[in-house]
Amino acid sequence: MRSLFLFLAAAAFGQAANFPTDFQAGLRLYASNKFPEARAAFEALIASAPSPEAKDVALAQASYCEAQLKHGDAATALAAGIKDKSQSILCRMNILTIQTKYADVWALSKTEDFTTWPDALIYDAYVCRGNAASRLRQAADAERDYRAALGATINDYKQAVVYLQLGRLAQGPAALACYDEILKLKAPGGTMRYQAVAGRARLLAAEGKGALALAEFDRVGELTKQPHWSMVQMARAATYETLGETAKARACYEAIISASQPPADLLATAKAKLAALR
Repeated sequence: MRSLFLFLAAAAFGQAANFPTDFQAGLRLYASNKFPEARAAFEALIASAPSPEAKDVALAQASYCEAQLKHGDAATALAAGIKDKSQSILCRMNILTIQTKYADVWALSKTEDFTTWPDALIYDAYVCRGNAASRLRQAADAERDYRAALGATINDYKQAVVYLQLGRLAQGPAALACYDEILKLKAPGGTMRYQAVAGRARLLAAEGKGALALAEFDRVGELTKQPHWSMVQMARAATYETLGETAKARACYEAIISASQPPADLLATAKAKLAALR
């Protein structure tokens, strides 16, 4: 959602110099899970919006804050104030996704022809509906929307997000191919690259192809800093466990524990895994 609204903000805000700056500050608060503070920031932007388009994106983001705070009625009321029809529908889809109401997302959007929507909204709409279909175990519908999303963006990271979802839907060679597409992209981002390597290693290990599974970790490239280094160690440990190589799995968990500033969640997981192996 963040990239969509940054795009719309840049297009719509014109010469209101403080609006895009304040909008991005609100997005940073939202990304940091500071939802009350983000809500206050977007409420101020609703009041000061220099154009209808600007007000729409501020209303949408404020509604997501309310949804994250479990204020469903307030979120819906804000979405109802959005003037652009397509953006209003997408906003309601995103609110329902935050609320994990995937059947409602599907019911709201299943007949929508996203190809008629503004270009800036199409990718997000397809991914949102595809995610809902995936959660509802409607694999064919999910794959259709994910494939359509790939055609709606040239951004490497966005394409990687979709290939990751396609990999999770698929099995065997088809899943491996989806993860491999991520690794072919020039700039998918460190987390997406890690996910692709970990996904391929997991599948190959499950097939008993130990050497091939472990060779995947030669493809992590630049992922030598935290948090990705610990993420890779965790995936490597899981691969060793699948292959029955407990001592090597233990060594990976120990490496995370002794590392400099590992992420707190991975540190806790590594300690728990290590205790279970003893």
